[in-house]
Amino acid sequence: MTDEQRDDPTAQAHGELSLARIALADGDLEHAAGHVAGAIAWAPGLPEVHELLAAIAARAGDEGAIALFPVEQPAFIGAVVARAHLQGRHDPMGGLRMLAQATRFEPAQPWADVTWVRALEPRRLDPEDLARLFVAVMPGLGDPAAAEVARANEVYLDLARRACAAHPVSALLHGAGAGLARRFTALVPGALAEAVRWGAHGHRLRPDKLTAVWYAYALKADGRLEAALQVMRQAWQAQPDEVDLCADMANWLAEAGRLDEALALLDAAIRHAPDYDCAVHTAARLRFQRDADVRHLVGLVDFMREHPVTSHEHSDLDGACHGRSWLGMVDGPAESVINLLHQIPRDDRAMAGTATLSALEVPSALRVVHRELPGLRLTIEGQAPPDMVAPQRPGGRVLWDYAGLVASPAVPPPQPRSLELLQGVVWPFWPNPVAAYDHALPLGQLPAGELVAMLVHPPAATDQQLPDGVWERAAQAYCCLGLLHCEELRAGAEPGDTARPRELLTAIAYGLEDWTTESALFALVVAAWLDPACRPEVRDTVGRRFLAAMQQSRTRVVTIRESLAALVLATPDMVPELSALARDLLSDDTPVAPPPPPAKKRRWFGRR
Repeated sequence: MTDEQRDDPTAQAHGELSLARIALADGDLEHAAGHVAGAIAWAPGLPEVHELLAAIAARAGDEGAIALFPVEQPAFIGAVVARAHLQGRHDPMGGLRMLAQATRFEPAQPWADVTWVRALEPRRLDPEDLARLFVAVMPGLGDPAAAEVARANEVYLDLARRACAAHPVSALLHGAGAGLARRFTALVPGALAEAVRWGAHGHRLRPDKLTAVWYAYALKADGRLEAALQVMRQAWQAQPDEVDLCADMANWLAEAGRLDEALALLDAAIRHAPDYDCAVHTAARLRFQRDADVRHLVGLVDFMREHPVTSHEHSDLDGACHGRSWLGMVDGPAESVINLLHQIPRDDRAMAGTATLSALEVPSALRVVHRELPGLRLTIEGQAPPDMVAPQRPGGRVLWDYAGLVASPAVPPPQPRSLELLQGVVWPFWPNPVAAYDHALPLGQLPAGELVAMLVHPPAATDQQLPDGVWERAAQAYCCLGLLHCEELRAGAEPGDTARPRELLTAIAYGLEDWTTESALFALVVAAWLDPACRPEVRDTVGRRFLAAMQQSRTRVVTIRESLAALVLATPDMVPELSALARDLLSDDTPVAPPPPPAKKRRWFGRR
């Protein structure tokens, strides 16, 4: 088989079918079934696949054929779909439910677009079973469905049309049909009009919460926001305990720029049900969206700690933190020497050259440049500022030794296994500060000395596509989060007590000016998000270190100053005057980073 054929699903399917025919001719039904399942996984709509599946059924009988496609864990998607087609002959709803599972798992494949589904007579089926089928399919499609997904699954819309015509008095079916149809608006002309019509009919038949939501979402998709809000408000007035309706309406109003109305609705919902998580999460995100005050997010974290049982998984905290320095990502480097490095393509970095810096910059940045440009002869003009080459206060942890303008690590390198562990943890983006802390848990098994050593001897980057310095700064941030988990430092302490790690982090923050200053302060900020008891201490540490940097910036450039300002704004219960100073420094022009790569999808089906 050529490389081109290996990349062609149809060619792969034909290869499986050839093996299936040989096995079938030999009477080996088990191997024939396995190859047919493989062919279905590659090309579910290929007619030859279904012909051979019918041949196996003719040879083994319906029950025997079904037994040839066991659904085990983890289930092979080809076996699931083959079994669904066989089951669909005598139990159409059972077969459809299995196809819906396949659709949710891999929605871009036309698993259900087969003759027996197209020919199905909906009058034979329970309308509420059909409604539940459409509800099961919807989440995998997207809202609206991408064109490729819509093309693969238009068969469900066709079934919904025939089902609604066959069961004109089923409110649940018409409502679910509306929810399904609106997902096809980008591909199927008239689908949105159908969604509105079905939604309205279902709501007239039975004006309850479910039909109201489906109808209102169809109206909103049609651009009729006020009408959608009216339907939802009427549903809420009829059922005041259904406060999740408020969260939906608030999101719609926020999308329309009507934040005050959105928050008023959420306040009403929270007054009615103070522990209702959807309203609390949505309100925190919208309040942060309005004024960028981190106390809303910290309050949400406190709520989540006190109310661990939620109605469903929420993304409001992640959405609020996304793209914001230290809330959802490591802040980027600001040194001119790193900007110089950015301008040199990676393929040209082995060359020799010279460069001059007008002033000393922090040692972590210079170390990155010397590693990336080993042939560079770098000259630094001027004298070393005393407040750069000495600890910021007595007791500050010294991680670098200066000889004039040249800094070298003051701690020995870590063990290779420590670097390997850190390398497997580091990534410069995280959902929110608490998630970053949780992700750093494996580093807690390392001794404190190893974590400190990796602050000045970070591992090599595993992703060369990241901007220069970002990987190293992320590695330092995770080392400091590792110190919060450090079993050695927390030995004998009460669970959750980070007093000894915070003491070490504070000493690092008040050591020599460096990227490690920011990393240590970030870990302290995270500790404050997690533990209200340490917030006054962390507020004092972060605030004083920022003020020192502001004062030093009057006489020289302090490259970490803006990053410290972002940390001030991330600190719980920060002094309002300092928050205002930090905001003035950063202004509203802080760049937003690109999104992190999507999380790996949990596979409950698997290809061979």
